[in-house]
Amino acid sequence: MPEIPEMEIYKDYLNKWVKDKRISEVNVLRVKSVNLESVDFCHNLIGKRIQDITRRSKYIIFHLDDGYFLLTHMMLDGRLFLLPLDESKEDQPIKNLKSEVVNSGAEDLRQRIKQLPGKPSVIFGLSNDLVLFFCSLTLGYLRYLSQDELEAKLGELGSEPLDPSFDAQEFNRLLTGKRGMIKPWLMNPKNIAGVGNAYSNEALFGAGILPTRLISTLSSADRIRLYNSLTMILRDSIRLGGDMEEPFAPWDDFTGGYNPYFKVYDRTGKPCPVCQNVIEKSEIGGRNAFFCSICQK
Repeated sequence: MPEIPEMEIYKDYLNKWVKDKRISEVNVLRVKSVNLESVDFCHNLIGKRIQDITRRSKYIIFHLDDGYFLLTHMMLDGRLFLLPLDESKEDQPIKNLKSEVVNSGAEDLRQRIKQLPGKPSVIFGLSNDLVLFFCSLTLGYLRYLSQDELEAKLGELGSEPLDPSFDAQEFNRLLTGKRGMIKPWLMNPKNIAGVGNAYSNEALFGAGILPTRLISTLSSADRIRLYNSLTMILRDSIRLGGDMEEPFAPWDDFTGGYNPYFKVYDRTGKPCPVCQNVIEKSEIGGRNAFFCSICQK
């Protein structure tokens, strides 16, 4: 599942390529992926200009020029893909080519556009000859929301770990008096927004803390190490390209660059990069936990 780094990279790409573009066409191929009837969803979006793109937790938020917002969550398998149309096709005007692509069926598009990272669920035709695909939104979704609706949805979220106001003191305050194991707490979006399975495992390894440790047993030094580990790993992942293997666009060779740097996540049976002990896996709260039983206590 995309977490903070992957969604931050999406946000940056979208601001570079999609900001200030108008949505000229919309095709809803999976009706359960949107919060309105397809005809209403399309009607509300066509002609709108995308004024800005921001991120909150694992959400991407498109700010539209009608005062409404488009909120998207990728969930487990959702992916974005931007297709710049080929202007060299002199026998087929770009406008018609864009309409053809936007209004094609999902299976037909997967055959024609091999780079698509999944089955298209919703497609936007944009000004400047761009097509934006929202793929594999089986659990993910798009929501056309008012300001009040957006604030109510985002109001459920906890602290952003990369926000300048979120420091070690605030992290310690959030942990004070809490019970239970540390890994599920880190992954709860009501506590820390946007940290999932991959980066919670990595942060705990970096801090030398087992995922099963009870919060009440963490010392002040443990909490500071965990704060520093978490924020450093998130920033490093954003800088290096995040975890997702699927590119954002045909020219994208940056996305997924952090994958080789994972030390414990999804490395069961491989040697610990610090002590060479075998990386172990267990299930905690329904999610896989990866750890080194020597380096983590």
